[in-house]
Amino acid sequence: MAETKAETKKSQPRPAAQKAPPAKKPAPKPSGGAPSFDLSPDGIRDLLIAHPELIEEGLTIHNKDGDGASGARFETSVGKIDLLARDQSAGWVVVMVAEPNQEKELVGEMLQLMGWVKKHLSSKGQEVRGIVLVDSVPEDLGYAAAAVADTVEFSRYRVGVTLEKVDV
Repeated sequence: MAETKAETKKSQPRPAAQKAPPAKKPAPKPSGGAPSFDLSPDGIRDLLIAHPELIEEGLTIHNKDGDGASGARFETSVGKIDLLARDQSAGWVVVMVAEPNQEKELVGEMLQLMGWVKKHLSSKGQEVRGIVLVDSVPEDLGYAAAAVADTVEFSRYRVGVTLEKVDV
């Protein structure tokens, strides 16, 4: 006797049952205090590379020959520039995010990086300035910072979160 299509389907073996994926661990419950987080200097660098306008309005990452954001973590013969940028007046801006316990070297390193940019990238009379971003202001920074106040600016960074309601 000939089998019908329905009977043929019923008589074929069923595939082995697949195991269910393991259950996810429940999310940790929030602590009683206000939520907070601390970004490392590398996290701050990544944020500023993605959003240089947070440093200064109109600031753009140096883009050598249109090949993308080549001014991010820019290598020089005297060290790495965290962010090599241009300001609204086409001046050069060297941005450094300070590492913890780097206080004594901050000004010297910044001046070396700025000097390299002045010597190798800037045109005659073109401004080269620096911005050093610190998590906390070192006690002994005052005198060195005062000596270079017209070319190097120091800023303390803070990170915040804003939540906005969305009308749907």
